[in-house]
Amino acid sequence: MEYVENTQSNTMVLAKETLISPGFYTTNIRKLSDIDTLSFQGAFNTTVANLKNDYNKDKYIRDGRFNQSWDHIQGEAQELIIKLLEMYFTAEYSGFILYKELSYQLKETNSILSDGFSLMSRDEARHASFLNKALLDFHVKPGLDFLKKEHRKYIFLPFSWFIYSTYLSERISSCYYITIFEHLKAYPERSIYPLFSFYKSWSEDENRHGDFFGAIIKSQPQFSNGLRAKIVCKFFLLLIFSMTYFKYKSNDKLLALLGLDAREYYVSTIKKVNNTIREDLPTILDVEEPRFFEKLDICSLHILENKKINISNQNMFLKSIRKAPHYFTLFLIMLRLFFMKSIDTREKQ
Repeated sequence: MEYVENTQSNTMVLAKETLISPGFYTTNIRKLSDIDTLSFQGAFNTTVANLKNDYNKDKYIRDGRFNQSWDHIQGEAQELIIKLLEMYFTAEYSGFILYKELSYQLKETNSILSDGFSLMSRDEARHASFLNKALLDFHVKPGLDFLKKEHRKYIFLPFSWFIYSTYLSERISSCYYITIFEHLKAYPERSIYPLFSFYKSWSEDENRHGDFFGAIIKSQPQFSNGLRAKIVCKFFLLLIFSMTYFKYKSNDKLLALLGLDAREYYVSTIKKVNNTIREDLPTILDVEEPRFFEKLDICSLHILENKKINISNQNMFLKSIRKAPHYFTLFLIMLRLFFMKSIDTREKQ
């Protein structure tokens, strides 16, 4: 615990320091350097120009709505808001560091990508700074020891994993934010904290980041053309969409606080993302097929059963024996989902 300045009242308040542990990622820098931006110069010029224009530069200003104490939000509601702020703060700082380092590493070999990553790093830093101030509203001070390089442990992602996962992360984040913004615009009485009114600008920033990665994908034949590209794309879409969907039960209370049904929120988000990405990817999933989410619901039940087994008092061997059938069923269901008909986006272009 320590005292920090409350910028609204110019007083010192007791704040609890919280441990922030963002992920640190890297990938094959040589492959990034070798990306041919000249062949797709128009797409890259457009996305970088949109980032340089910085349309939301003046949008992240804490207005008079923040000039009050938030101590009236107590108990579980306070815990859920802090959880949300910490989650997004961690993600934004992770993105800030990733893009900043990629920009530095590509500065001499691929100036277009270096510029793009530098501008995205600027956005992520701005978001993180805004979230940092929001946490201080609830007397929580994020620990920033992770900014020291000696405290970072990097996870290496293969090139295709990095491109697809980061691209989809930006698109999913954009849809997360705009879905909440639109919901609270329709039901303003559920907006218990003014941060959410900034989510439209936030969504636009993340979407422009997705456009930049979309240009990278379209410039790479292994991601955009041929049967292999479609198979790999389908694999990543299924993997990341399913992982996204499986989060809904752990975030149900948080979303209920805002008046949202968690399952409906995640279904809506995935459908929005799937529609957004059709311009960038060679194939997309048929998430309008009712069986898609029905099968994911069955997977959720098996995952829940394995969690129950994990916290039981049995030894590790017996736990493994009991979990094996659930893992096997999960594998079969995901395999069936993979072989469900997908939508070839290139046929309509």
